[in-house]
Amino acid sequence: MEQLKNQEALPSVLALAIPIAVENVLRNLINTLNVFFLSGYADAAASGVGVANQVLTIVLMFASAIAVGAAVIINHDLGAKDYEKASVSVMNSISVAAIFGAVVSLFLFFGSGALMKAIGLEGEVFDVASRYLRIAGLSSVFIAASSVLSTVFRSYKNARLSMLVITCANALNLLFTYSAIRFEDVLPVSALEGIAIGKVVCEGLAVAVLYTLMAVKKYGYSFKNTFAFDGERVKKMLSVGASSSAESLSYNIGTLLTTGFIASSSLGSLALSAKVYVGTIDPYEQIFGNALGQSGQIISGRLIGAQKYDEAQERIKKLWKYLAITNIFFGVLQFALHKQLMGLFTDDPKVIAMSTPLFLFEIFINLSRTLNHCFNSANRSAGYVFWTAIVAVMSLWFIYVGCGYLFCNVIGLGITGIWLAMLIDETTRGSFSAFVWLTKRWQKKFKV
Repeated sequence: MEQLKNQEALPSVLALAIPIAVENVLRNLINTLNVFFLSGYADAAASGVGVANQVLTIVLMFASAIAVGAAVIINHDLGAKDYEKASVSVMNSISVAAIFGAVVSLFLFFGSGALMKAIGLEGEVFDVASRYLRIAGLSSVFIAASSVLSTVFRSYKNARLSMLVITCANALNLLFTYSAIRFEDVLPVSALEGIAIGKVVCEGLAVAVLYTLMAVKKYGYSFKNTFAFDGERVKKMLSVGASSSAESLSYNIGTLLTTGFIASSSLGSLALSAKVYVGTIDPYEQIFGNALGQSGQIISGRLIGAQKYDEAQERIKKLWKYLAITNIFFGVLQFALHKQLMGLFTDDPKVIAMSTPLFLFEIFINLSRTLNHCFNSANRSAGYVFWTAIVAVMSLWFIYVGCGYLFCNVIGLGITGIWLAMLIDETTRGSFSAFVWLTKRWQKKFKV
């Protein structure tokens, strides 16, 4: 009874946001550590792993899309105080994520070389990227499962526990990464393969621990519901997830394509190195803003499940102010420290100088991201995703990719042109999401 009462209480934004932010930092840290250690090993190795990690980011985005759909149905059930249906939602979500991840793991194991060749990589960078992705891609099944498991812990107001598990997994990954490079001469595999194997092992251990803790804590755990799929709930989860994944997939495929645009530009390998290093640093400036948005999504979903629509509306409007302040602060801080941050990865003055205008653009891009972090997450909590996804996909392909190619390769702005296109795209998508939420269009489906 005490546990049920605990689930009925509405968590605060910060109580959820801080552990979510720490967990997201740690998830990004695995890829960052790999690039960081390999940058001292060889620039080609760092570039190859950086590009391969973009593929794994696509996997994470798909997994996150499933987690978004899971969060909607789980929080609606918890908001309505229907704990049996919440259990069905939890177990079905984990099963769907695991099946998806297993399929992707097999695809990357057998198709990593063809995929890297399709992107346009050649020579040593191609060799590194394909070899690394072949092994590290096996972690996809664990990445997908852990994304949904983290969502379950957040929905049951225990984001700290999943954060602690990811912390331990990252500490172990750091040990694997360091050992693979330091003791390469005595290991039966190369440093590159050792780092990839370490990633798979750490992701797998994290899933095993999270699943066990979920069962012990009884956060919706019921083995009988694992494959007893509820068609209506799975359909709703996949509907929300599909719209979210269409946006995420377009963004990440766009990122891979713009990587190809940069690689074929006049600056070639220098610009590619700059993009990989900036792309490795950049996610950290938006992590806390993204965590605030995810927290708002959980709280809004609970309120919508309890049919408190106007309260959900006001909560999200207030949240945006904090998001704007947070994102601007981290954007300015990153720009102020960008030379020192880039110095962690490279000592090439040309690459560092090339990054300066990109970090300046990031201040304005991060301001536009507040709209997506806040209002797009809120629309997802209501399951209102179709039109926002349509606009997002069109913007990503026509502005981010289309204008990115135009600015970079036709007009001749180079890598800076990609960041200009990114700014226009982020502002377009965010503005539409804000319009949908603030005009209360999402409420019509509930008030009919």
